[in-house]
Formats: sequence, structure tokens, C-alpha cells
Amino acid sequence: MKKFFVFVSVLFIAAFTFAQAEEIWKVTSLDWQPFSGKSLPEGGAGIAVLRAALNAEGIGLEVEFYPWTRAIEVGKTSAYAGYYPTWPEDIVEGFSKSPVFFKSPVGFVEPKDKPLSWTKLEDLKGKKIGVVQDYGNTPEFMALVRSGVIKTEVVQDDLTNVRKTAAGRIDAAFIDLNNLEYFLTYDAKDLRLKLQANAKTIDTKDLHLAVNNSFGNKKAAEIITRGLAKIDADKIIREYMGKYMK
Repeated sequence: MKKFFVFVSVLFIAAFTFAQAEEIWKVTSLDWQPFSGKSLPEGGAGIAVLRAALNAEGIGLEVEFYPWTRAIEVGKTSAYAGYYPTWPEDIVEGFSKSPVFFKSPVGFVEPKDKPLSWTKLEDLKGKKIGVVQDYGNTPEFMALVRSGVIKTEVVQDDLTNVRKTAAGRIDAAFIDLNNLEYFLTYDAKDLRLKLQANAKTIDTKDLHLAVNNSFGNKKAAEIITRGLAKIDADKIIREYMGKYMK
């Protein structure tokens, strides 16, 4: 009996030591529902994918949520693996693009009674389009903004743009279409009869972890690649939406 007790104790200590030794990655994120958010179950659908990929490689995850610009700044600290989720255009100097975690379409939110009519983005000349500070949007769109063809108004978050569009203060706003659907189902459900997604999608964007080049684990991209190969990211997103986004 004594030998058995000692054996079990050794196993317990070994298991505890393994648990204590588990590598934990810290990342920053933003409130960008349904993919990320401090009030969302599991931190959001996109966070669920990141966590599953890391867990498949025996790595834990800690997420800190900030406004977008602050998330990028905090993510520059070497203690952080990076910031997530991000479009390719929003990966700043000092970071590298991870493999793609998931994809999501982007377009415009517009008033139902005043829809945008456009074939190419240049057709939006004269319109006032809402954008979020430090969002990369798409290269073509931003080139037209810089050249003055497209006029924009900058705000701190997507929900503000949704409400400004409904109030007629802007003609439309650039937005992720899943993010828009979330707002019209939850935070801005009172505006569902007034607003819609424009019939034309601008693009389908890849979502990445911006990997901090000063992060201690220099094999981060390799680990992410292996982890993503072991999971079904699309299935995780679908199951998350089916479970929580009703």
C-alpha cells in the first residue's frame, strides 16, 4: 500500500509539473463580434479557432481585449505573441503574417431607402463613407481615399458607423458583413428595418494573427501551421455560430 501511495504521488507531481510547464501565449484582441470580444462566449468565434489551433500543439491561450489601436500597441511588447484577428493590410512593422485562420466578407452597410449603386469603387465619388480608425480596409479602397476620390469619416468602432449610417450622417460605412449581421441581431437590432448590407461585396478577407517578431518563441508561425492542420477551422466557426449566435 505504501509503495502504491508513493507511486500515485509521483504521478500526481509529474502531472502537476506538466500542467505548470504548459506554454501559454498571450495575444491582444478587440471587440469585433462575432469573432472576438470580451463579453462573447469563449471570447468569440475567431478566438475559439486560435485557441483550438494552439491547444492542438499543447499551448494555452490568454487574450486581452482593447480598442483596436491600443491592441496593436500593447501587442508590440515581447511578452505577447501578437494581435488577432487582423486583415493583412493591418499588420504593422515589427510583425509577420501568420497562416490564415478564417475568412470573412466585407462590404458596405447602407440605408435601405438609399442604397449605394456602384460597379467599381470609383463610382462612389461624392459619397461620404464611414471607416474605423487604423483599419486597413482594402488596398484599392484606401488608394481612392488617399487620392481624394472617396471621402471618409473616421470613428473609433464599427457600431458607431452603423448608427451614423442609420441617422443619415454618412451615406454608408465599410464593414465586415458578419460583424454587421451581429450588430443587426444584437447591439443595433432596433435598426434592422432601416439598414442592410449593400448588394455588392467588396472582397473576402483573410484573417491572421499578426505575429510579434520579438516574441520569445521563434517557431510561432510553424506551430500555428501545424495546429491549423490538426483542426477544422470552418467547422469551429459554424458550430460556434450555431450554438451562440441565435
